Amino acid sequence: MPLPIPIPRLLAAISAAASSPADLRRLSHLLLNPYAPLPPLRCLNTFLMALARHRMLPDMESFTSRMPARNLRTYTTLINAYCLAGDLPAAKRHLASLLRAGLAPDSHAYTSFVLGYCRAGLFAHACRVFVLMPLRGCARTAFTYTALLHGLCGAGMLREAVSVFNGMQADGCTPDMHVYATMLHGLCGVGRTGEAEVLLAEAITDGFEPNVVVYNALIDGYCNAGDMKLAVNVFDRMDVNGCSPNVRTYTELICGFCKSKKVDRAMVLFNRMVQAGLLPNVVTYTALIQGHCSDGHLECAFRMLESMETSGLVPSEWTCSVLIDTLCKRGRVREAQLFLASVIHKGYEVNEIVYTSLIDGLCKTGKVGAADKLMQRLVSQGFVPDAHTYSSLIDGLCRQKELSRAMLVLDDMMLKGVQPSAVTYTILIDELVRELGSEGSKKILDKMIAAGTKPDVFTYTIFVRSYCCEGRMKDAEHMMVQMVDHGICPNLVTYNTLISGYANLGLASQAFSTFKHMVATGCKPNEDSYTILLRLLVKKKSSNDMPACSVDIWKIAEMECLQGLLEEVVKLQLPSDIDIYNCFLRSLCRVDRLAETKVLLVEMQSANLTPSEDVYTSIIGCCCRLKMPAEALTFLDSLIESGYLPHIESYRHIICSLCEEGSIKTAKHVFGDMLSKEYNYDEIVWRILIDGLLQKGNVAECSSLLSVMEEEDYRPSDALYARLTGKITVANDDQETA
Repeated sequence: MPLPIPIPRLLAAISAAASSPADLRRLSHLLLNPYAPLPPLRCLNTFLMALARHRMLPDMESFTSRMPARNLRTYTTLINAYCLAGDLPAAKRHLASLLRAGLAPDSHAYTSFVLGYCRAGLFAHACRVFVLMPLRGCARTAFTYTALLHGLCGAGMLREAVSVFNGMQADGCTPDMHVYATMLHGLCGVGRTGEAEVLLAEAITDGFEPNVVVYNALIDGYCNAGDMKLAVNVFDRMDVNGCSPNVRTYTELICGFCKSKKVDRAMVLFNRMVQAGLLPNVVTYTALIQGHCSDGHLECAFRMLESMETSGLVPSEWTCSVLIDTLCKRGRVREAQLFLASVIHKGYEVNEIVYTSLIDGLCKTGKVGAADKLMQRLVSQGFVPDAHTYSSLIDGLCRQKELSRAMLVLDDMMLKGVQPSAVTYTILIDELVRELGSEGSKKILDKMIAAGTKPDVFTYTIFVRSYCCEGRMKDAEHMMVQMVDHGICPNLVTYNTLISGYANLGLASQAFSTFKHMVATGCKPNEDSYTILLRLLVKKKSSNDMPACSVDIWKIAEMECLQGLLEEVVKLQLPSDIDIYNCFLRSLCRVDRLAETKVLLVEMQSANLTPSEDVYTSIIGCCCRLKMPAEALTFLDSLIESGYLPHIESYRHIICSLCEEGSIKTAKHVFGDMLSKEYNYDEIVWRILIDGLLQKGNVAECSSLLSVMEEEDYRPSDALYARLTGKITVANDDQETA
């Protein structure tokens, strides 16, 4: 018989094979070879853990059955693997084997069950095991607490999580970074960021040094709450405290800025990330692609996709679906189809999310026949449509007023075992209400409830809208009460619908009372809210000369009415004054009423209120549309002085306006100032020089600004530089020929 292999060599062999399931399977036969000496149990358990890391459960069972002996670590590894996989019955089976072997479960085994029960949503069971541990002589560890706290926080059970956390010290267990990260993330996730900051301060006072995991939890919480200022403050604190941000830190901030429609800020962070030597991942790129799409810059989104692929990353299904959805929403359905074909040709994985995006896009652009054909072809290839796919098709048919066909699709999906969602029923109810009135949809609503699908806020809002259109305000009010009784909170659209109903009937008192109640419940008014109220005041003042609803009321309302509405809303003392002014200013800028905007701006600043970044951006755009770049520059300076980073789009408007009026010297100065900031140089070239000046035919000005970049050594990528200079040469040749 061969000599036994030394333990270090055996452990090294297991470590080398641990990255590949195929290598692990080969090694399993060598380890338990009947013609070779039996390895120590320690090595066999180490190998079992390597199998567990790859979730190779059948291989674990096979290997364990051939092991000549088992100890506590063997059973605990099996229990943990099955708990992680969500197979609690199998985990209990191995617990029974552990007990039959005369062994007692340790903290690791109990913690595995706490984790398993939490993942299964069985929190009462998880808490029972947690309470049982000290009674069985097992100390609860920081990992035990993390498992339970993560489950409770994830389920929104913050009160219970805080109670468990507060009992840690008395239990003799000191919170570690994972416990703190879990609690911070849980508190921030429900908007309790103040408590999260207090908790972190207490932890630091107790000698805890937060690491990148803890800071990331806090940043993610602020980003999810939409408070980017505080998220950036945490990011800055990391640097002061000597903690280096990682890919996740930057990605969370980039996602937050993109969701807040501040894509330029996200791009600045993207630059910093790359300069710090960190490699953006698929999530990073997808967030930027989605941000550009939401911002209306589809070309920028595709440039990010190209950059992503060049870096060797493969776009995810979500990346592709975002681009397809945006193309379809812009009516560029053929391009969406070609893009999907190119994705498939490249060998990228395409799932139902991507196909459903295209089907939805086709339906929304009136190509229901093409959508149906695509779905049938995919079904023949094994694709299984889900409720979202069917809902897209039903929505397309309803848009074309083909209600009977839409009902047939509903029957077909139920026949095939696909449960309609609240969205599916709501689409049908919406069309029935439009065609037959509020009473005509009761049958489908009954069908929805009978199928066990609860109406959502959108379903109720449709009925509120219908009653308001019919002038049945008592019924609309009753529907609002009914939805609250059923645990559904009215949203901004619901409230705006009810306010509009009162306004259309000239019931000013009820309209303002509903507005007051809306804000009191935490619903922040938007431009639509103020537009409804402004139209009501204009209607009261103008009596018979009320303009048609198609006319933008912000364009024609006299200053007296604007001031009257502002006073009425401020008098309620509900929304913050700054939000009211910001909304009014954006609305006036949208219709290019610069004089009125400046009057309200002076009022706002006299009250020591600082306009938002979006307001300054809107005013700059308004000035440029009115061919007043000098005014725009004044507001650009104010924006920068207020601590905001101007949008690249604002610079584009100003620079193009200056060039058009012949103020090239000023344009170069503004461009140079822009280059000194942290913008991505490729983005500057694309959006200012190519999409801005060259597209408008300002070739000489484009060359002049490019020379500024060259002189200051602000060079874009070599490929883009060559592309730009080539475009300038072609444009010059065309002008000379002309």
